[in-house]
Amino acid sequence: MAVESDGCVSVFVGSSSVGQGIETIMAQIAADALQLPLERIRIYHGSTTYLPEGFGAYGSRSTVMGGSAILLAADALIEKFRAAAAARLCVAAGELSVTGGVARAANGRTMALSEAADGTLCADGTFSNTKATYTYGTAIAHVAVDPKTGQVDVIDYVVVDDVGRIINPLTLHGQVIGAAVQGLGSVFTEEIAYDENGQLLVGSLADYMIPVATDYPRLRAISLEEHPSPNNPLGAKGAGEGGIIPVGGALANAVAAALRPFGAEPRALPLTPPRVWQLIRDAAS
Repeated sequence: MAVESDGCVSVFVGSSSVGQGIETIMAQIAADALQLPLERIRIYHGSTTYLPEGFGAYGSRSTVMGGSAILLAADALIEKFRAAAAARLCVAAGELSVTGGVARAANGRTMALSEAADGTLCADGTFSNTKATYTYGTAIAHVAVDPKTGQVDVIDYVVVDDVGRIINPLTLHGQVIGAAVQGLGSVFTEEIAYDENGQLLVGSLADYMIPVATDYPRLRAISLEEHPSPNNPLGAKGAGEGGIIPVGGALANAVAAALRPFGAEPRALPLTPPRVWQLIRDAAS
């Protein structure tokens, strides 16, 4: 973190964005930790120009690890600001209160964060942890199967998971719903298919069917924060896994329940219409 001459704070993070909205989330964490307006936070990421190393976005580590590092950097920056303000105001550092980017002495004298922006007010923060965080929850699916065509329609799908602490409800909702759609794609359309000679049959998106938003319009995500993680100062957990992991089992079980009267039971994914139709036909023969 570095305080700029205009009073804004530049935050350089090692986490990378792959569409999960870390620019917004990291800015929120920094703004809350520094007690500054969100518009005074600038996020920079994804380049060794900013930091010598970073660890990507895998394993739900961006918010848990990167966000926790921001908290630690913010604490260090505030302490450096407190020391600078103490020297300027000729008081002991412990006598100052720092709120909203302003250091206040008991005698009423103040110093703003922007006044300390001489190019040297900066701080680093690193967070490492060998203890992983895990979301937990459940998913339920309601489907309709057309036995004449094998087509499966998802009438309703609900996923509920506990993410420890919600930083931004909108980005969280988008990530969980997006994860569910990715899972639905693997259940119903996506398959790496080869012929008997090992030739790939789905070499382009003309053959490999990915899910689109209009395929599954009735998805619901309910995210809870009943049990914050004890393994990081944010109390956050990952958000993507809860959306994608249960999809295959929930949908396969729903389709199995629908096919029970036919004596058919799916045992492999994806459940494409031809495969479901063949399951029904084989069970009848």
